[in-house]
Amino acid sequence: MEGKAKLKQKFCGNCGNHTAYNYPGEVFCSKRFSKNKNPIVQTLWCCEDWNPSSQECYCVEEAIKKQNR
Repeated sequence: MEGKAKLKQKFCGNCGNHTAYNYPGEVFCSKRFSKNKNPIVQTLWCCEDWNPSSQECYCVEEAIKKQNR
């Protein structure tokens, strides 16, 4: 169906809590930081605090390309 939003897989790299860190393989998670957990995580990982990002980001796309090399 046209116009229907494409479902995203859940990754840290497409979460609203992330900031690029060691691009593209790692991201900084502000949610984990606020919980005193290690905030540096793999871009293609995902935790229970995932929330959809409101901005488009290429972290996941680039991490998958790097992984497939």
